[in-house]
Amino acid sequence: ANGGVNIMGGSAVDPETGTLYVASQGGHSRIALESNPARSEMRYVSQGPGGLRGPQGLPLLKPPYGRITAIDLNTGEHVWMIPNGDTPDNVKNHPALRGLDIPRTGKSAHANLLITKTLLFYGEGRGGGNLFHAVDKRTGDGIASLSLPAPTNAAPITFIHRGRQYVVVAIASADVPAELVALGLPVR
Repeated sequence: ANGGVNIMGGSAVDPETGTLYVASQGGHSRIALESNPARSEMRYVSQGPGGLRGPQGLPLLKPPYGRITAIDLNTGEHVWMIPNGDTPDNVKNHPALRGLDIPRTGKSAHANLLITKTLLFYGEGRGGGNLFHAVDKRTGDGIASLSLPAPTNAAPITFIHRGRQYVVVAIASADVPAELVALGLPVR
């Protein structure tokens, strides 16, 4: 019920290079059944997924917790992998890790991907930060990051209007009503 490749625009294919870009997250679940006539007429229902925590409340699995991987579909080779997002605050600020240099681990979030001729765009998605990124699709190297009012919630789209390319993202959070944000790409 958790981890792996999930919904929310988690993959994109580049037909020109034969590369699959896929967002995934490391996760695990502990699902329990309960008999609860107030919730359901069924004899047993799921209490829902719930992950186990590791020592001192730290994640049980090693990072990256969320990632984007470029896979060459002609060879099966993983061309590159980048973490999706920064290190979660509960890891970054954990007293047991004080003084350690924790690299960027990514967050267990649903990245939203869009591929263009030269760039991979992605929002960190539900569970991630309010950031929208552009990376070089061949190397995974970061090109730019932009702060949004809320996390992305679906795969971005792109269109050209009057000779200028735009990328549109859907955003929302508990504090920010759902809206579309249009970003104009620089004219070359």
